[in-house]
Amino acid sequence: MADVTVVGAGYVGLVTGACLASLGHSVVGVEIDPHRLASLRQGELPVREPGLDDLVATALEAARIRFTGDYSEALSDSRFAFIAVNTPPGPGGEADTSFVYSAVGSIVEHAAPGLIIVVKSTVPVGTGDEIARLAALSGKDVEVVSNPEFLRQGTAVEDFLRPDRVVIGAASATAADEVAGLFQALEAPVITCGRRSAELAKYAANALLAARISLMNEMSTISEAVEADIDDVARIIGADSRIGPSFLKAGLGWGGSCFPKDVLALIHTAVSHGRTPSILQSVYDVNLRQREKALQKIRHALDGSDSPTVGVLGLAFKSETDDVRGSPSLDIISKLLQQEISVRAHDPAAMHNARLMVPNITFCEDAYDVARGSHALLLATEWSEYLSLDWSRVLSLMDGRAIVDGRNTLDGEMLSRLGFQYHSFGRYRNGANGNALNRQQPGPVDAVWRRESAQ
Repeated sequence: MADVTVVGAGYVGLVTGACLASLGHSVVGVEIDPHRLASLRQGELPVREPGLDDLVATALEAARIRFTGDYSEALSDSRFAFIAVNTPPGPGGEADTSFVYSAVGSIVEHAAPGLIIVVKSTVPVGTGDEIARLAALSGKDVEVVSNPEFLRQGTAVEDFLRPDRVVIGAASATAADEVAGLFQALEAPVITCGRRSAELAKYAANALLAARISLMNEMSTISEAVEADIDDVARIIGADSRIGPSFLKAGLGWGGSCFPKDVLALIHTAVSHGRTPSILQSVYDVNLRQREKALQKIRHALDGSDSPTVGVLGLAFKSETDDVRGSPSLDIISKLLQQEISVRAHDPAAMHNARLMVPNITFCEDAYDVARGSHALLLATEWSEYLSLDWSRVLSLMDGRAIVDGRNTLDGEMLSRLGFQYHSFGRYRNGANGNALNRQQPGPVDAVWRRESAQ
C-alpha cells in the first residue's frame, strides 16, 4: 500500500482520493479553501456524487484519508502526488492550466526526492512535458506521469473502481509501473504510452462521445423532416457491433464541465498547430443548435399565450448530480428570460447551484408546483422522479397543454391520449394531430439509456 497526496477536492479529486483509500492506500487530500477544508474534515462533501459520501465516511473512520491545506504536511510521507484541479476554458476556448501550474509549484517546493507527480486533470497535450521541464529546472528529483480520468458524473465511483482501462503516460517505465501498482487491485487492463498520447487520448474520448450525440441530434432533424423515428434509428444502428448503443440519444444535447470545455480545448489545440478541425467545430455547433431548437418548440407551443410561463423540470446538466456547469437547461432558461417569459423550475439536487446562475425565476418545491400555472413544460433533466409523475394531475395544474421532451424519454403516445401537446426531437409525428407517438419496444439501446444520461 502507498502514501498518496491528492491536490484538489472537487469531483475528480474526491473520487480519486476516496477510491484509492478504499483500495487500502493512505491518502491526504489538499484543499486550500478554508471553508471547504473544514467541511471535508467533518465528512461534508462540496459535491454530490452517488456513493461518494459513504466512501469518504468509511475512509475517514478507518484513518485512510485526511484533509489539509498545508502542502508540506501533505507531502511529508507521500510517494505520489496526484493533481486533480480544474482546467476551465479560457476566453479563446483554450484550457486554463493556471490551477495546475500553481499546484505544481507548491508540490515541487515541498517534494521529497523520488516523488512521482501524477496528472489526473485534463490538460493540453504537452503539459506533462512542461511540468517535467519545470521540475528539472528546480533541481528536484521528480517524475511526471499522465493518468487521465474517464469518469462520468453520476457514476464516477463505479467508473473508477470498475474501469474499462487504466491509462498511464510516462517517460519512465519504472514510474509507469509504480503508478500502475496503485490500481493493481482493480484488475483492469493497463495501457502504457507516452505522456502526450495519454493527454490526447482523454480529449479524443470526450470528443468522440460528444460527436456521437451531436450526430444523432443532426439525424433527429432529418428524422423530423422525413417522418422517421429517431428512436427506431438509434436501436437499429446501436445493434451493430461496430457501433454499439451508447451515446445515441437525441435531445437537448450535451453539457457539463467536461464535454464543452474539452471539445473547445481540442479545437484550440488543432488551430494553434495549423490544423482545421472541421468535424470538431460542427460537433460543437450542432450541440448549441439543439438548444435553439428547443426554444423554437417552446415558442411555438406558447403561441397566443398572454404573459406566458414555462415550467422547467431539471436544472442539472444530467441526473444524479448537482452540477449545473454547461447545463442546457440554464442556457434555455436565460434565453427565455431575455424574451420576458416567466420560468418556474425544480431540480432534486441542483436548486442551490442554479440559484447562483439564474436567480430571477421561481424555484418550486416539486414538479407539480412547477406545472401550476405553466403554459408549457420542458423536461430538461432525466431524473427518475420526473418519469413517474401523475401526468393527469400535471395537466390539471397547467394553464396550457404543451410538453417539450428535451430528453426523448417520456411516453409521448400516453401523454397525447391524456390531452397534452407532446413535442420531442426526431420522434415520429402523427400527421393528424402533430403529436409525437412513442412506438418503441424495449431493446439494448434502451437499457443503455437507463444507465447513462446524454452529456
